[in-house]
Amino acid sequence: MKYLDFYKRLDLMDEKEYIENFLVYNSSLVIAGVKPAVTINLKKSNEKMYIGWNDFGKKFIKNINLKFIELRENNDCMIIMIYDENILEKELNKKSHIDFLANIGYPSQIKIDRYIDTLKFRYNKYHCPHELGLFLGIPFEDVKDFMECTTKKCLLCGYWKVYNDSKKAKMIFNAYDTVKEYTINNMLEGSLSRDLALSIKNSFYKNALYI
Repeated sequence: MKYLDFYKRLDLMDEKEYIENFLVYNSSLVIAGVKPAVTINLKKSNEKMYIGWNDFGKKFIKNINLKFIELRENNDCMIIMIYDENILEKELNKKSHIDFLANIGYPSQIKIDRYIDTLKFRYNKYHCPHELGLFLGIPFEDVKDFMECTTKKCLLCGYWKVYNDSKKAKMIFNAYDTVKEYTINNMLEGSLSRDLALSIKNSFYKNALYI
């Protein structure tokens, strides 16, 4: 019911308010520091969403100290990735990740801008390459098992398919849910865009998973 109320509230907003609050909700896990990046599908059929992104959204993301890359655009939509550069670099700067990415054409040493550019190239070439999961903070072993069509039993299915450490995955899922719930509750109570982004960061960032 809260989600219906949330989207009804969004629909009443003008383009600027609409896109800013849409982006805060959909990037709340990155703002909170519990996820290095998220991808968002901006549908061109929704003028408030697509035009709002171009007119106001890009500047808003920069103003809340995040970065973005437009991964792919077609006649129907644009796929963007919003990320915290420091957290993303920390997540990818692991031997398992670097070795895996180097084997599929990424630089052999982590250079975040080149990693992002390579991801965009491969996203366009392969539609949605499996390594995207590493950028989104999904554990390496789960990304690898999913990619290889493992015969392992799926232990849990939530924000991703879990094949290995289900206990840790549940903890992460709960952290995600807590941030999402906080965001939607505060938005429905009247907190909007920049104030809400700051509130999310102040409430979660210090104790976040990646800090």
